[in-house]
Amino acid sequence: MSSWRVRGILLPCGDPVDGSVTAEGHWASAPAVDAEPLPGGFVLAGLVDAHCHLSVGPGPVALGLEEARANLAALAATGVTVVRDTGSPRSVTLGLVADGEGARLMACGRFLAPAGQYFPALHDPVPAEALVEAALAEVGAGASWVKLVADFPRLDRAGSREHLPTYPIPVIAELVAAVHQAGARVAAHTTTAYAKQLVAAGIDSVEHGDGLDEDDLAALAGRGGAWTPTLCATIGPRPDEDDERRERRLRRRERLRRLLVVADRLGVTILAGSDIVGTIPREVALLTELGLSPQAALAAAGTAARSFLGVGGLADGRPADLVTYHHDPRTDPETLARPAAVVAGGLRIR
Repeated sequence: MSSWRVRGILLPCGDPVDGSVTAEGHWASAPAVDAEPLPGGFVLAGLVDAHCHLSVGPGPVALGLEEARANLAALAATGVTVVRDTGSPRSVTLGLVADGEGARLMACGRFLAPAGQYFPALHDPVPAEALVEAALAEVGAGASWVKLVADFPRLDRAGSREHLPTYPIPVIAELVAAVHQAGARVAAHTTTAYAKQLVAAGIDSVEHGDGLDEDDLAALAGRGGAWTPTLCATIGPRPDEDDERRERRLRRRERLRRLLVVADRLGVTILAGSDIVGTIPREVALLTELGLSPQAALAAAGTAARSFLGVGGLADGRPADLVTYHHDPRTDPETLARPAAVVAGGLRIR
């Protein structure tokens, strides 16, 4: 195996870097003798997608293990070398963890939602009295996170659009305590003001979070929690949107813009997540459009996400995980879609 010299500007901090990926695949903060130059002058630890669904396709439809594996590999080829899969039908992605992908994949396992309040093709309903047991079963099967669908429309009622709580807060608080005791964490889907009670119940990360307010963000920041706004999914235009939907989307965009500025000021860990419809380059671009600095937006898909998820960055003697670019993504986040080179787990894959 070749060794590679990595020389350029380390992002998001902007410091010069002159290190190497050794022949054994480890990172070294000094250049190796006779190392070949790795293309690209701007260097990031491998990108993180903190909210995706490897085994869910458009529709949505459930995908199988091999399709999920192919999706994970495709993400790695684009520079996304760490993934938090926030829910999969039939716990499919836990099969990838069992197959040895745990170093770059944090999987939640199944979606935890009651009957009638999530997409029927994607989940097996969990009644409130079985919620804690179901969550612990996922942790026992290898989940490092569990995915709670905390509010959702009643799909079993014709014409229902209102997002309603799925489980009582005392049950959710019991779930959080049990999952924490088992050594895992809780990600909660919420798009309503129910977020306030969820944050008070101790959830670790808010997914989507349209209903957050400044007090919620302060509480989340105070205990080191995170927010994944999934802007591609939340404010991205839809081909079939009418004037009413467009107006709702623009109002949501403005609200999220205000919330992101507050979250950044308060020190909430903001995470970049593509969900089903987006990409990490586009998510980072939207984070900057809505008010984050280029450095903070890159950190949401890089150093901040890695720290929150417990993955770490470039460290001497550890398997190298990095992506390089010919142009500065701080100037144009869409540059993230065009990596010059990718090293994942010590292996150059691009």
